[in-house]
Amino acid sequence: MKKSYKIAVAYLVFGLIAGVFAREVTKFTNFTGQTVMWLVHTHALVLGTAVFVLLPLFMKNFHIEEQKSFKKFEWTYNIGLILTLGFMTVRGVTQLFALPISSTVSSMISGFAGLGHIILTIGIVFLFQALFKSAENNEI
Repeated sequence: MKKSYKIAVAYLVFGLIAGVFAREVTKFTNFTGQTVMWLVHTHALVLGTAVFVLLPLFMKNFHIEEQKSFKKFEWTYNIGLILTLGFMTVRGVTQLFALPISSTVSSMISGFAGLGHIILTIGIVFLFQALFKSAENNEI
């Protein structure tokens, strides 16, 4: 459970820094358009912090950490979220600073962020497998 809270704090810190960064850079550069940086902030807080703060409730009540698929969830979900946040941050920085990038590089950034979302979804599937298996074992 402690590990889950530590992960939640890491995503919280990253999400808050991303939000402050987006706010200050938009003010500094007089950026008025839409930027993915705002989504990085909310993705980190909701998909990172909120999930890992709530996870110990399932651990305590349903003992999901005893399921094999829970370990798979931890790894795939975190890899997917880090990949998603990383490439969304890259996209946001290119937007905020109006960096010239080729359409190929732009497509690659979008592709890797999308791949991160796919891996994240697979992680959620593993979490639900652990929840269902735990429910079966505990007859909840």
